[in-house]
Parts: sequence; C-alpha cells; structure tokens
Amino acid sequence: KRDLPEIEEYCRISVINSRLKLTGEEEGISMKVLRAEPTFWNMFDAKVLEGNPHKFIKGYTNIIISERVSKQYFKGKAAVGKVIVDVPEFGDPEKYLVTGVIGNLPQNSHLQADVVSLSEHRAQDNRIPGINEGYTFEPQYVLVKPGTNIKAFTKKTNQWYSANYKGKVIDYLFKFQPLKDVYLKSDFPAVQEVHGSIRNVYIFGVIAALLLIIACINFINLTVSRIFTRARETGVRKVLGAGTAQIIIRFLAESVLFFTISFGIAMVLYPILIRYVETYLGHSLVINLFNGIFLTVAVAVIAIVSLLTGLYPAWYLSKPKPTVILKDKIPTSGVSNLLKQGLIVGQFAISATIIIATLVVRYQVNFMTKRDLGFDKSNLVNIDFTDWGKTGGDFKNAVKQIPGVTGASITNWYPSSGSGSMSRGVNLGKNKVTLYFIQGDADLSYIMGFKLQKGRLFNQTSNADAISQDSLMGGVTDLETKRLINNQPILATEYTAKLIGLKLNSPAGKFEGIPIGVVSDFYSESLHNKIKPTVIQAIKDQRYGAILIKTLPGSGKHVLEAVNKLYKSYYPARPFKYNWVSDLIDRQYRTDFKLQQLFTCFSLLIIFLACIGLFGVVAFATEQRIKEIGIRKVLGASVQDIVTLISVDFIKLILVAFIVASPIAWYAMNIWLQNYAYHVNIPIGAFGLAGISIVALALITISFKSVRAAFTNPAESLRAE
Repeated sequence: KRDLPEIEEYCRISVINSRLKLTGEEEGISMKVLRAEPTFWNMFDAKVLEGNPHKFIKGYTNIIISERVSKQYFKGKAAVGKVIVDVPEFGDPEKYLVTGVIGNLPQNSHLQADVVSLSEHRAQDNRIPGINEGYTFEPQYVLVKPGTNIKAFTKKTNQWYSANYKGKVIDYLFKFQPLKDVYLKSDFPAVQEVHGSIRNVYIFGVIAALLLIIACINFINLTVSRIFTRARETGVRKVLGAGTAQIIIRFLAESVLFFTISFGIAMVLYPILIRYVETYLGHSLVINLFNGIFLTVAVAVIAIVSLLTGLYPAWYLSKPKPTVILKDKIPTSGVSNLLKQGLIVGQFAISATIIIATLVVRYQVNFMTKRDLGFDKSNLVNIDFTDWGKTGGDFKNAVKQIPGVTGASITNWYPSSGSGSMSRGVNLGKNKVTLYFIQGDADLSYIMGFKLQKGRLFNQTSNADAISQDSLMGGVTDLETKRLINNQPILATEYTAKLIGLKLNSPAGKFEGIPIGVVSDFYSESLHNKIKPTVIQAIKDQRYGAILIKTLPGSGKHVLEAVNKLYKSYYPARPFKYNWVSDLIDRQYRTDFKLQQLFTCFSLLIIFLACIGLFGVVAFATEQRIKEIGIRKVLGASVQDIVTLISVDFIKLILVAFIVASPIAWYAMNIWLQNYAYHVNIPIGAFGLAGISIVALALITISFKSVRAAFTNPAESLRAE
C-alpha cells in the first residue's frame, strides 16, 4: 500500500477449520473461521445485527459471529461481550471477544464461514512472503483504485517483489483475479475449498433450454394431433362468420392460457421442491425466483415462448375451409408433413444426445473411481493434522500395538490433501517446473503401499534415512543443515526421475538430496489434475502433521475406538478427528457423482417427454389412416403387418435423429472431457447403447397406438363408406 499507489486497501484473509468453546463445551464445536485483520471492514460489506464490530477493541482477537451461530448457541441471550475460547489444531487455546453479530455470509461466495475473527497482531505483522525470514502463505485481498489496469498492475507488483526479494531464486509470483469471478471461475481451485463451476452452470442451462424446446415441440404435436377433435368446432365457427384471424387469436389465447396455468403450478411447486434441490446441492441458493427482475424475465420468456409455440397449431387448425372440415376430409400438405417429421427428428436428436452424454459421464466417473491410484487406499484411516509436540513418536508406537493395526506413519501429507507438503521451483534449462515434496516418517512408503521400481525404500528399522524437522526448519547450524540436506536420502516417482534425469545414489543436482529409490507414479490429487513431479523425504521427530493408520480388514471400528481412547490419554484437550482415506478420495469426485445423477435424471425426463410427443404424432397418423387400416385388415393383413406399416416410417425418423445426434454428442463430450487431465476415450458402446435405447423406447411408444389400431374391428372404421 505504501509502495504501490494503485492500492487503496488490503486485507489478508484465510478460512480455517477451528474448534470453539461457545458455552463451555468440553471439546468445543467445529466451525469455519474467516480469519482476517481490521481492514476487513474497509473492503467488505456485512449486515450488522448486534454490537459495533467496526470498532476494533484492542488487546483481544475480536470475533463476530453469524446470525445462525447466535440463534443456535445463544438462543436469545446477548452474545456481544462474551468471551469464547478457540482450541486450535496447533498451539495453545486463545480467548476471543465477541464484538458483534452479522447476517449469515451469502452462499454464492467462496468466503464461507460461521464466524469472522479480526486480529490486531495480524495488522502489525508486516512480513512479506520471501522478503523477510518469515513466510505468510495466505490469500491477499486488494482494493485497487477504479480504472486500474490489472495486467499492468500485476507486472508492476511482481517487479516490486523481485526487487525486494532477499533469496537467490524467486519461486513465487503474485496473481490477481476479480472477486466477482472467484466463486464460479476460480483461478486457484486447488487451494479454494468453496467454489462453484461456471461449466456446470452452462451445462444445466443448456439442458433446461432443451427440456423447454422438447416441451414446446410436444405442445405443437399434441395440439395438431387433436385436429379431428377440434375440426368441427372450427368449421362451425367459420360458418357462423369467424375469420381466420379470430380463429388464430382464439388458439393463441388457449396456448397462452396453458402456459400460464403451467407457470402458476410451477410457482406453487418451486418453494416446495427448491428445498430438496438445496439439500441435494449441499447449500442454499441465493437467487430467488421471486426476485423482481428474475420474475419479470421469467414471465416475459413464458409469454414469448407460449405465443411462438401456439402460432403453428393456430395457423394449421384455422387453415381448412368449413366444407372440407365438416366432411372430415382435412388435407395434409407436404410442408406440414415435413415440419412434423422435422419436429420428431429434433426431439429424438436431443434425446439421443443427452443419453450419449449421460453414458459418457457415467463411463468417466467409473474410470476415475476405479482407476489404480498407485497406492493402497483400503483400510487406511487418517487422523487430522495436529500438534504432536514431543510425544508424537510415542503415540505412534502405542497405536501400532493396538490389535488390528498393521502400521502407522506421521506425515504432513495424505491423499487428497494436495500434491505435496511444500513445493519448490526447479530450473530445467529454459523451462522451470514446480517440484512437490511429500514429508513423512520412514514408514510412510510402506503404509501407502507405494510400488518400488528400482533402488530401495527408506529403512524402517533405523532413522538413518530420516532428517530431523529441526534441520529443515533451521534448528541447527547453517553448515550442518546444508550437509544434512545435501546428503539426505530421497525417493522420487518415475515421472520425476525421467523429467529431471535423476540417477540412483548420485546427488540430485537440481535440488538437495540423494535418490535411493524410484516408486511408481501415484495420484496424490484427483484425476482432474495431472500428476506432479514429486519427491518423498523421510522426517523424524515430526511435531506437526497427520497420522495414517493401516488396519486389518473388518477391524476398523475396534481400532478407531482404541485409537480414540489412546488419543484422549495423550492429548486430552484436543478433539479426535479422523477420516477413512477412501472417503477422502471419493469426496474429490462428489461433484462428478452429482453430475452423473443429474444427467441420468434429465435424460429420463427428456426421453419421457419425447415419447409423449411421439405418442401424439402416432395417434394423429393412425387417425388419418384408420380407414386404410380397416381395408388392409379386410384384405387379410395381420396385426404384425399393421404395426409394421405404422412403425416403419417413424423408426426411419428415429434413426435419422440418432445419425444427427451422434456427431453433436461426440463433439460436445470431447470438449467436456478436456476438463479432466485423465479421461476415457469416448466409447463406441455408448453410441450403440443409446441407439438401441432410443429405438426400443420409440417402438414401445408407437406400439401402444398401433397395436390398438390393428385390433380395431374394421367394420367400425369402414362404417361411413
């Protein structure tokens, strides 16, 4: 702010998981805390309900609770002025002073938290990443002056950073993104827990439009199929003096009425069903249907769509002359037949596209969940990050003595937590790559089941391959530290060894350490991301991190009970939090699972609507050919002959629809799959299965009316002849 005149204000903000003792609970309540500094109020808006949180009370960490927390835990009692205790994962408990209550933070924000904490010492902390000895890895929120060129500002900021950097190599650069884009278009999704997906918004927007198109086609087909029911009414009206324009206006009015009634029903169902949608999504929706602008747009769209949809049926039903209508001899022109055929092809092309897309999504999800990850995730439990102090090694050894436990490892990395514990830039000629380091004790490779390709793994029986955490943190003399790190045994993945050209038992050269083994590549993150170059270091006497515990199949419940009891004896003031690693990995694909379920739901709905439309057209065609069917039956045609006669023309249209849909679906899903670093090739089987499904459903739909027509007594259909 001092050196860059473009900056009006700044604030460092991070959202952390913490455990707060609000009303004296023994372990506290797990909550998300938005940790910031007093400049927060100069940059962000929040509706203040109680207190005066804008005024920072010195000497305390000020905490502002949300309306939800106030109602749930204070229940009418005054929260402002209360002192609550934070039991952090690391360090000693800290007291917070409640200075206010604010409205719940909006759900369409990536800054999701139950409470906001503002710390005075954070405001006094002027360390800049990489410039001083202390490192502060946190998102920086910057309020810039209006009209600031962000591209030029970014370049200027990094030049300032480079000029003030005290190290030899600059590993980090500042990147900026407009706040309004962060939730849906995040540039940093790997470190942002809460975010939406603009891609999914577009996908479901297109599906909603396709649903509406199919519904409109159905309305046209079903209305036209009732021409014989409405024909005499139209003829009588024309005889009594009604003009073509009046007939068209009448049918348009009916169309608008149908859409208005449907819209009214939707308005009633919306507040009921939206709760289930929000439960499914896992959060509430901020934009409400009853918002003035949104509602106005919806009404306008409904009015336009209803008029456009009703225009063709109105024109078609008003066209025949009264004498023709009253004689039941309504001609069908080539243009109207072509339009009906086009509508059928359009409907089923959309249906086939969605079915193919649904199958491809399913194949991709199965591919991600069943792919070999390069390690064994089964029966592996993770105890969350905490401060083990000096007793971590004793606790781990005690855990290993529990019946059902086959091994344990203290580590500051676990699957799904990221590419590594830390990263470092490595120059490869003109190119620079980011190398990721996984740090754990010598047991980690065995617990994870990493597959050794050459060399050896770390020695489990001694600490000869491990370096102390003090060495990495600068706890020994500089010369001693350099010697230890340069000679530290390390493991590398196949991809890393090939990329950097590592040789076993030779100094790494590009970075510190001596490679003693190469393990198969493994996926430390989801398959959305490419494998990163990764090095594994053995650390002894780790004071911070998680612990991975390998159990025998079927012993999980017993082991967790025993570990919980042991944990309480070692760390009575800390909450026991754990997750099965398989669950952590599955959570990475939660959005993909939901996408698959929603695609399946929409495809069933679209097929159902398409079949309704086809039923209407078949009914119309059958009604037109009822006398022909009667004559054919008199001449000896079988039920199968009649069904084939009616079905064959429609099946041809369905096949044309499938041919049209296939390249569209292939192109669209090819683009969608590019969002995954590792994905399936679009299987031919998806097209075959979609084609068979479409034809089978069409045949079933057609058979309802065609079989009935085939069984009709010809005497009834020929009575008028």
